[in-house]
Amino acid sequence: MPNSGSRILYVDDDPGLCRLAQRKLERMGFVVELAHGGEAALEAIGDRPFDLVALDHYMPGQDGATTLAQLMELPSPPAVVYVTGTQETHVAVQALKAGAADYVVKSTSEDFFDLLGRTINQALDARRLKAEKDRAEQHLRETNAQLEAMLVEMNHRVANSLQMISSLVSLQARRASGEEAQTILMDMRRRIDAVARVHRQLYADGGGGTRICMAAYAHALGRDLTDSFGLDAGRRRIRVLAEPMELPTATAISLGILANELVSNACKYAYADDAEGEVRVRFEPIGSDGYRLTVEDDGAGWDENNAARGTGIGSQMIRAIAEGLGARFCRSNSATGVRAIIEKLPPE
Repeated sequence: MPNSGSRILYVDDDPGLCRLAQRKLERMGFVVELAHGGEAALEAIGDRPFDLVALDHYMPGQDGATTLAQLMELPSPPAVVYVTGTQETHVAVQALKAGAADYVVKSTSEDFFDLLGRTINQALDARRLKAEKDRAEQHLRETNAQLEAMLVEMNHRVANSLQMISSLVSLQARRASGEEAQTILMDMRRRIDAVARVHRQLYADGGGGTRICMAAYAHALGRDLTDSFGLDAGRRRIRVLAEPMELPTATAISLGILANELVSNACKYAYADDAEGEVRVRFEPIGSDGYRLTVEDDGAGWDENNAARGTGIGSQMIRAIAEGLGARFCRSNSATGVRAIIEKLPPE
């Protein structure tokens, strides 16, 4: 039997019934001790551990209900099978509410001891399963904590590695001889910074999450781009409008790169060198799973019939990333400039 050898304390003020119960239960494989009253039961439990207490309700002095309440206050209370008299359903119900695992109706017949043995086995099985469940949950919590710590460290290292690569690319850009090479390298640096920003934010948030707060990310990305382009806040500025929403890390990285490309195009081509202007970036949710990224300026507008300025890699990248996200990309002239939209609608 799986519960053979379990330590049972049988509590009853009737010495004869106690000895009879002891013999019957020991034949079932239990190790049984006796206590003739509630005070004696608590004293016995204070001296040595028991797996289960079979507790009679009616006893002189301290009754079963009071003893049960005191047992449940112990740091690690044993399982309790409550023993009641006949036709005392209300007593059994109160015992179950107070913490008893189960109850049996007392008698001196053989059926009572068989039922008591089965009930004790069921209570011990339930207790063992609960203990196994608690251990599994504790192990899962510890494993999750370890994984979160590893994820924090990973994000920290990835962010540092990307920062080092960004610095090397920036150094190479300053040493590049041609203007086109410098532009290509600085564009590459901004793309790297957009990815690194996600990992820095995950690390700052504790590193254990898999979703990014787009409002915080968008504003930080706007500051990075402002610094990267060396914009004069009084003459040229990037304004970010981001509504509260969270997106998976991979989606946030893709949208960060898209925002970087669209803002870079606006900063480089929307305004003349000496012109004032603003580039606006908006992140907004659509339903529960959709989103919209809008980048617009008040510049010279866009002629789709003209060849792309620069290398054209940025435009190709925008379309490829948007397609990978399952999002729609459109660009058009607004009343005052160019508006570009990346939009993914929630599934119907």
